[in-house]
Amino acid sequence: MSELIGTEPPFVREDDIPAAFRAIVAEGWIVDECGAQLLKSLRAGYSGATCDEAGDVVHFEATVNGRGMMDYDLPQSGSDRQNQLMRRSLAYACAALQAAPANHEWPVLGYVSLSEGGLDDDLQTAHVTFCSSRPSVPRYVEDLDAYTQEALLEVSREDAAALLSGSEN
Repeated sequence: MSELIGTEPPFVREDDIPAAFRAIVAEGWIVDECGAQLLKSLRAGYSGATCDEAGDVVHFEATVNGRGMMDYDLPQSGSDRQNQLMRRSLAYACAALQAAPANHEWPVLGYVSLSEGGLDDDLQTAHVTFCSSRPSVPRYVEDLDAYTQEALLEVSREDAAALLSGSEN
């Protein structure tokens, strides 16, 4: 991921977030009956596996909270597409993490991925999800460096504060 964002992550602004994703953040977070920390609007529209069926609460959170980043308005290829996808994804992740309750027992982490997708795997796409880090449950991603087919970045609440607060744009 560092090759994509450089050695210093870019500062991001809430204005980088598409309106639909700003609305998700604005609705806030809930803790459901199994203790999962979920973005309220994403939980309301979710109809997949239950927490018990998902295997564990961390993977349930990642499933419910995950979304592909909006990209239909971006160029089909090139560095402009890549840069805008990263800015949008990081800004959304940062804003959502800042909106997560700080006093919950388990911290929420954001995961931003950038990979090749589309019908011919020739279109750069981005995905953002959130899940908690719990001592008794396996981590969502054990080894970020093991991901070789996509770029993957883990963002903490503290990372998010630094990325958003340092913005001069």
